[in-house]
Amino acid sequence: MKKNTLIIYSIALFAPFAFAASSVHAAPITINFDALSLSGVSSYTESGVTFTAPNFSTLESPNGTFALLEESEPTRNFLRADISGGAVSVSVDLGDFDKDSDLLFLEVFDSSDTSLGRTEFFIEASFTGMETLSLSTPGISYAIFGGIGELGSSVYADNFTITAIPEPETYAMLLAGLGLLGFTARRRKQNV
Repeated sequence: MKKNTLIIYSIALFAPFAFAASSVHAAPITINFDALSLSGVSSYTESGVTFTAPNFSTLESPNGTFALLEESEPTRNFLRADISGGAVSVSVDLGDFDKDSDLLFLEVFDSSDTSLGRTEFFIEASFTGMETLSLSTPGISYAIFGGIGELGSSVYADNFTITAIPEPETYAMLLAGLGLLGFTARRRKQNV
């Protein structure tokens, strides 16, 4: 009898906590642009992320897939991605064909336009390919990314990935699991 009771208490103690804790982290969402045919647009929304720039299109990138390219003339501009509901991490593949050297960058901001972080990667004029830039910090509201180069920003952007802020229901489930764990422990202590 005691062995069965111990097993039941163990399940009651650890199952809710394990379930709630495992669901606190939201699954990453990756947006690639392979199925799109955009030309000269200023805005595009997918999976709660709105990409904006004065003039961008989807073109074949150095990795052989379609990617966003900002095409304003005479100087290139950067792309902005507004994240509905916020995020805790952002990454993007940035790259170019071997035309000029570029300083690739990704910078994230909170809702009050305060920079939360910036990462950069320099590519030589002979570089053809894509590099992944990533930042993780709580409270990301939007990201700006692209490249600074001799010919402006002729940088392709692909595989924009976010890890969203967990929904309030997830926190409620975690608290319910912890409450059940405490209740079970208290009851066990009273029965011993």
